[in-house]
Amino acid sequence: MAEQLGVSVSTINNWIHEGLLRSPSKGYILYTSFKNFVSDSIGVTKLTTRANKQGKDTHDHNALSKHIVDLIQNQQYGQTIANDYAYSLSESYRNKEGIYYTPQHIVDDMFHSIEGDVSNKTFLEPCCGGGNFVIAALKRGFKIENIYACDIDTNAVAITKHRIKELTGKECKHIVCGDFLSISQKISHKFDYIFTNPPWGKKLPKKDKNKWSKIYHTGNSADTCSLFLSASLYMLKKNGILGFLLPESFYFVASFEDIRRKVLNYNIIKMTNYGKFGNLLTKSHSLILSNAALSGKIECESETQKYYRNQLDFHVLPKHIFNFTTNDEDNSVISYLYSLPHHKLLNNAQWALGIVTGNNKHILKTEKEENCVPIYRGQDITSKGISIPKYCIDKDLSRCQQVAPVHFYFAKEKVVYRFISNRIICCCDRQQSLILNSANLFIVNENFLLTNQQVADMLNSDLMSWLFQHIFNTYKILRSDLEQLPLFHKYYEHYAVFNEANFLIYLNLEKNNGTYRVRR
Repeated sequence: MAEQLGVSVSTINNWIHEGLLRSPSKGYILYTSFKNFVSDSIGVTKLTTRANKQGKDTHDHNALSKHIVDLIQNQQYGQTIANDYAYSLSESYRNKEGIYYTPQHIVDDMFHSIEGDVSNKTFLEPCCGGGNFVIAALKRGFKIENIYACDIDTNAVAITKHRIKELTGKECKHIVCGDFLSISQKISHKFDYIFTNPPWGKKLPKKDKNKWSKIYHTGNSADTCSLFLSASLYMLKKNGILGFLLPESFYFVASFEDIRRKVLNYNIIKMTNYGKFGNLLTKSHSLILSNAALSGKIECESETQKYYRNQLDFHVLPKHIFNFTTNDEDNSVISYLYSLPHHKLLNNAQWALGIVTGNNKHILKTEKEENCVPIYRGQDITSKGISIPKYCIDKDLSRCQQVAPVHFYFAKEKVVYRFISNRIICCCDRQQSLILNSANLFIVNENFLLTNQQVADMLNSDLMSWLFQHIFNTYKILRSDLEQLPLFHKYYEHYAVFNEANFLIYLNLEKNNGTYRVRR
C-alpha cells in the first residue's frame, strides 16, 4: 500500500494511528477502509500538496505515447517533439520517475569541459531523455558509432533516435531501451566520456534500492542519482571524463555522504551552480570529474562568481559536504574556526522533535478551553524568548500523531529552536512549554562544559548562522548539522555573559560586508 500511494510505511502507520485506516493485524489494512481513504481523504485532507496525490495531476501515457509516435512518423522537428513530450508529462509522473529534462544551455555549458579531438573517443549517456546530451555529443565531434545511450522510457528512446537520424541521416545502433542499472552489469567495456542528468529521487522499492546500493557500493546513499553516478564511475576509462547534473541535496545532505566520499577518490575538475530550472523546487549543480590523479584545485562557479577550491577542503568538512558555493576566502575562515579548541553537541545532548498533531485544524484551539495548555510554533521562538502563543492544545496528547517522551517538553530547562529558518534561532525555555513540529528541542548533558543558556546564546550569534549557512547551505535547522558546529567553551573563561563583539575579539575575527576574516 505504501508503494501504491508513493509514501513511506511510517506514513501509513501514522494514518492508522489517526484512525483514517483500519488495520485488523500488523501488516494488513482493511480493503474497505483503504477504498474510503482514497476516495474521501486523498487530495482533501491528505496528500493535498504532494506530487504523488492520486487522481490529480495525471496524464494519459498511452495517448501521449501514440501522439509521440505520430509526430515522429510525420517527421516533425525532433527538438520540438522532445520539448512537447517533456511539457506533457504530469508533475506526479516526473516526480515518480525522477525526470527533470536538462535545458540546452546547461548541456552546452557542461560540454565546455570536453577538450581536444574526440573523433575516436567513446561517449555514454546513461539516461538519454529527449536526447539533448547525445545531440550535443554529435555536434561536438563524437562519431555516431562511438555514441551509446539508454533510457527506460520508450518514448524518450524513440525521440532520441529520431533526432539522431534527423541530424546525421544515419541510425545509431547503440541507443537502447532499458534500465541502465541493469544494463551496466552486462557491459564489459569502459567509456572515455559519460555525461548525463540522472533521475533524481526516482521512487524505487526499498529492496531494489538496497540491492543496487550493495552492487555499486553506495552505502547509505541510495537515491537513484547516487546509484547512477556510482554505476557510471565503474564504467569510466582511466583518464576518462564524467559530467553529471545533480540536485543541490547531493552536495549538502547527510544521506549522500557515502557517495561524496567515493567521488573524492576521483579528480574533481569543476562544480557549477545553475540554480533552478523548469518547475524544480531545488537548485541544480553540475559535477565534472576525471578518472585521473588528483590535481588538488577545483574550478567553482556560483551565480556571478568564479573561484578555485582545494579538493582536500571537502575531506575535512562535516559529513564531507561539498560546500563549493562558499569561496576559498570564506572557507579559510571555516577551517580556522574548526582549528580552534572547541566542543560539539554531538553525543553531548538529548534531542526531541516537536509534536506532530496530524491535523492542526481539528486539534489546535485558538481560544483556551478547559484542560488546554499553550503550544508554540517555530515562528513563536525568538532569540530573546518565546512570544505569546496563538494556539493551545488539550494536555492529553493521545490524539496526536507523534509525541516525544513528555519529560523532554516538561524539563526544567531546554533549548528550543526553529526548524525552518535561514539562520539559527533558539532560546532557553524554562516554562515547560509544548512545541509543534515546526520547532525542535535539545537538552545539554549535565557534564557538558556549557549550559543550555550559554549554548543558546552562542548559536544565536551572527557568526554561528554565517558558519551554518556556509557549511550546510540549508533552510532547515537539522539536529545532525547543529551537532557538528564548533562551540567555543573557553570564551566563558574570559567573559561572564555572551556578547557578539567580545565573541569576535576572543576568536580574533573581524566582520566586514557580511562576512568574516581573521585579524592580521
